[in-house]
Amino acid sequence: MKRYFVAVTCCLSWICVYCTRLNMNITIISMVNKWNTTEEQKSNHNATTISDDSATHLIPTFDWDDQTQQHILGSFYYGYIISGLPSGWLAGKIGGKRSIVIVLLLQGLLSAMIPWAAGVETSLLTIVRVLQGVIEGLLMPAVYITLKKWIVPSERSTLLSIAYSGTSIAEVCCYPLSMWISTSPSLGGWPTSYYTFSTIGVLLSIIFIAFVFDNPVDDPYISTQQVEYLKSFEVKDSNKDIPVPWCDMLTSTAVWSIIFAYTAYSFSFGFILTEGPNFLLIFGFDPTMIAILTSIPPILEFIVTLLSGVAADVIIRREYLNVLNTRKFFMILHMGIPAICLFFIGYFENHAAKCVILLTVAFASTGMYTTSTLTNIMEISKEHSQIIVGMVTTGAAAVGFIGPLILGALIKEDNTANQWSLMFRIIAAFHIFAMIFFLIFAKAEQQEWSHGNITKQEMKSYNTIHDNNEK
Repeated sequence: MKRYFVAVTCCLSWICVYCTRLNMNITIISMVNKWNTTEEQKSNHNATTISDDSATHLIPTFDWDDQTQQHILGSFYYGYIISGLPSGWLAGKIGGKRSIVIVLLLQGLLSAMIPWAAGVETSLLTIVRVLQGVIEGLLMPAVYITLKKWIVPSERSTLLSIAYSGTSIAEVCCYPLSMWISTSPSLGGWPTSYYTFSTIGVLLSIIFIAFVFDNPVDDPYISTQQVEYLKSFEVKDSNKDIPVPWCDMLTSTAVWSIIFAYTAYSFSFGFILTEGPNFLLIFGFDPTMIAILTSIPPILEFIVTLLSGVAADVIIRREYLNVLNTRKFFMILHMGIPAICLFFIGYFENHAAKCVILLTVAFASTGMYTTSTLTNIMEISKEHSQIIVGMVTTGAAAVGFIGPLILGALIKEDNTANQWSLMFRIIAAFHIFAMIFFLIFAKAEQQEWSHGNITKQEMKSYNTIHDNNEK
């Protein structure tokens, strides 16, 4: 069915864009040559000659201290927070498909500029990272808008889980690939990894232009039967017909329960994603082992994301729980399990294996964020969902750059597992707060301020078997 194809292509867009974002988490290790840094190399930040059996390559390395590295990694979120709030409105004006294509092309360009910018000046590299954050902020609401007219309520959790599982796949693909390229002088070292992901972005944008459409009515590759089925779930376009109820949304506890939950998820997910390789360095793991260990949690998270999405739809359709209680159930799992794991890392700071297991379980559990949080956005306001997504993105971005800054201050004098465990407990506390707030204030019906134009078929679809017309 075409709606699954659209969800998968949205997933591919996340994979590509996330790879351009995550690439530096691994390549920065090679950029400062942490694996094999001699005193002579430390004194010369311009370039280091690395030789292998096939050729000699001049691959630049830099003498950035820990704080500089944290600033570079965290600067992405300065741009992310800038674009967060207006991104939903802007994506609505431009259109989902166009927005995704713009993100893919611009992110590819900026990724290709990073090797040049790093060689010129650290501040220029920071600017490029900020711009990457600005552009990526448009992707999340763009995907939501693209999917809005393709999703039927009885498959809402499943299709959103497929679309947003791209972040997990990106982690699985990006870290090993980046590590392999960055540590292979014959391939050109770390600069080549940036050019590789840029090329993939351009190719994917071509696929989007040719085969993905915002509205099923405009798709020449879909049957009339499927178009009529999807049209029965349509609502008005809020950006054209209905003014955005900003005041009502900003004072809605249902909206804030989603914002806090997603922000807490983003805090832990983003931090572990960005800083995980550096945390593993404390235990003396080599590059190959770090690549393996950092690929396991995303694989598990991907599985959890898809299974939780399917499970939520089954639970609702079979009336084991109503929609709201289903969201709350998965929220307890989504927030509670990582909080427990991150809190207890401090008790095993001298046991590398136990820390890795706890961190892996915590990361994998975050995969339920689509089932507990993102799906809830469309349930409280289908018409203004992209605006709420923009608000959610802003909250997530606000903590994105705070994590590396806090960690930089904590490890400035003492970069030990004990200092890292304190950071993990801060994140765990945020998880508990967000979970409690969601359990108290979350809603699962269209809010009065949403002006929802929901059909009777949509209201009943959670409790019925799929209509034969969808096939």
